Amino acid sequence: MAPFRIVLVCIHVGRGEQAVPLGAACVASALRTDEALIGRVSVEILESYPDEPSSGLASRIAAAKADLVGFSLYVWNRLASIECAASLRRLLPEAVLFVGGPDAGANPGGLLRSAAGPFDFIVAGEGESATAAAVRAIASRTALESVAGVTASDGVSGAARFAPLEDASSLPSPWLSGALSADKRDCVLWELARGCPYACSYCYESKGERKLRRIPEERLAAELSLFKAAGVKSAFVLDPTFNADKERARRLLDLIAKEAPDIHFHFEVRAESLDRGLAKRFARIGASLQIGLQTARPEIAERVGRPFDRGLFASKVGLLNEEGAVFGLDLMYGLPGDDLGGFRQSLDFALSLYPNNLDMFRLAVLPGTALFEEAAAFGLDFDADAPYLVRSTPTFPARDLDKARLLSEAADLFYNRGRAVPWFNQVLHPLSEKPSFFLEGFAAFARSVRAPDKRDPVGVERLQLEYLDKRYESAGLEYLLPAVWDVVRFNGAYARALAEGIETTIDFNFDPNEVLDPDASDLETFVSLADRRGGRYRVVCGSDGPELIR
Repeated sequence: MAPFRIVLVCIHVGRGEQAVPLGAACVASALRTDEALIGRVSVEILESYPDEPSSGLASRIAAAKADLVGFSLYVWNRLASIECAASLRRLLPEAVLFVGGPDAGANPGGLLRSAAGPFDFIVAGEGESATAAAVRAIASRTALESVAGVTASDGVSGAARFAPLEDASSLPSPWLSGALSADKRDCVLWELARGCPYACSYCYESKGERKLRRIPEERLAAELSLFKAAGVKSAFVLDPTFNADKERARRLLDLIAKEAPDIHFHFEVRAESLDRGLAKRFARIGASLQIGLQTARPEIAERVGRPFDRGLFASKVGLLNEEGAVFGLDLMYGLPGDDLGGFRQSLDFALSLYPNNLDMFRLAVLPGTALFEEAAAFGLDFDADAPYLVRSTPTFPARDLDKARLLSEAADLFYNRGRAVPWFNQVLHPLSEKPSFFLEGFAAFARSVRAPDKRDPVGVERLQLEYLDKRYESAGLEYLLPAVWDVVRFNGAYARALAEGIETTIDFNFDPNEVLDPDASDLETFVSLADRRGGRYRVVCGSDGPELIR
């Protein structure tokens, strides 16, 4: 008998190095290594992107003549997946269509054929074992309702039934099994553990078992060797909180430093669980960290299950700055009880910590989370369809959410895209105003002029300087502008040489060596003491990094 032909479909959020179908590959590995299915199934992973029409994707799937087609459902691809499956139903009427992924179990409404959807069954929760069991049931003509974690169209209606949590120690590796190839990939997604010990109510993990299920370190060492041999350049670690187990985190960082020092790693960490030893290790391997601050108001953090101590948080992040580790902070606006003023306070606090980047998001009230169940009690009005963004709250009306969005976009353009990290607080200090006030002014200024493409670093720098000229002149601080220009232009040229290899010529007003001196951090003092011995210099990309040439 010919094997079952299974196609697993992953519609990515967008093109880029992080577009890796890891979830589908984990399921494919389970199917290929299931003892009862070996030799009885062929599994193909098919990837797509938002710019591909659903009908075109359906035609590609149909060309594979699959017997079973599974879709990985996320908040960003729910509509596209449903549309594609509906088209596929007409092209392959005999195929069995199923769906899994976070948004499938959390929001099963309208997915099954019994509810006017296109799918025959849903796999809810972690899908490796449940999908393999479902395929075995189909092969043996057993009722799908007997399979834990599977909700079938012809079974009992209602909420999806979640599969038992997987034993992470026994799961096959999607990388070592060959379901995913690291060859010709600059970036990989790397899973080290499952579960999270914390209870943030806006997160899917908030209703799960708060116990870490660790993937064996022997497997991780083998995967790391595979990545190194394949020439992988970067790895995104998917653990919700990498340093939840600090001893294990230290061991893995030491392993990375020894075996794969040339790969750039990105980790999600919790600030409160940092210590100097971890900070040193992160800095030593040149890792990038992302830290979920979300809000700097303790009373708001408490409402969403995140106890928060401003002093403790700042002191722990300070360890990263002291050791030279690269980190970014996450902020969220629209949280229950928060308001526009509170979001400004959180932004000001975040920028006082010198993060290398800021990621700012409107709250999404995700089905399947504790916050979703509490939404009515908090008075949250949010979109019924993915991505479930909050529209208003009793303390954060729609007009203020729009203002917070504009402030977030301004911070992203000026601080992140404008690479202002090294000098932002330095040039803001003479103006004696809070960052949020400064950035709200920038948002209005950027709308009043022809804003550059945010991907154009030179154009963004030009806009920054125009705004700084305006602000310094209105404050009567024109005499400081030559120093501001030198600081901004040199740091921008350095970043462009490092990131894009772009050469820049700068007419310095001051000796560039003095501009770079730590004493220049106070622009008032610097201008009063420094000699105006500038000159024309080139900032070029040298063999060991950016160089300053006269």
